[in-house]
Amino acid sequence: MCDRPLILEDSLDNHLVRFADHTAWQLTKKLSEKPWEGTALGKRREPDEDGEWQPSEAHAVYECLQVQGPRLGSVAIVKVRIEVPYDLPPSDDPEERAKEASGMRLNDYTVQEIETLKRLTAGKCSATPTLLAVKVDVQDKSSVLNSTGKPGFSSRWDDNVQWWMPGGYIVYILMNKLPAEPLNSNTYWRGQLFTPEDRNEVRSAFKKAYM
Repeated sequence: MCDRPLILEDSLDNHLVRFADHTAWQLTKKLSEKPWEGTALGKRREPDEDGEWQPSEAHAVYECLQVQGPRLGSVAIVKVRIEVPYDLPPSDDPEERAKEASGMRLNDYTVQEIETLKRLTAGKCSATPTLLAVKVDVQDKSSVLNSTGKPGFSSRWDDNVQWWMPGGYIVYILMNKLPAEPLNSNTYWRGQLFTPEDRNEVRSAFKKAYM
């Protein structure tokens, strides 16, 4: 069994993302990255209940800076979800990797995250990030290079190119940056930090905001 690799590493450092609202944001600092999951963990690629394959994903969270738009210099958060080859190690042939592309069918978790953020933003929930914009793009080395405005993508591009999937999707989810620390499953279930009463309070507040 293989170790769980990090896919993006620094391949999107300083990457420039342009959104449909005519703003542009530069990814300035990676805050976290979730290791790739697939057959490296002994999982099998199986169809979902609709008989379709769930795309394999890697995702990371970045701090970003607005470099074009009405709030120049403002800081926000971008979550990147990128379709990657399912099997490890991936093929060295980009044409073979392209055969795994989902045809821009997003992973269900990505769709769910976007729809949940839309709903919470519409409800003006103050405890969750406000969704500012979403961009769904096609992975293509030349287009990604051009979007940075630089002759080279990054120091890691050539090393990481085997993970990129021509024709696969890359999703940028732009959110405002909240002042508090994000709540995750580790802190939520850790007894010394969250008592059962604390968890019930969080459940009630989230239910009120979401409903």
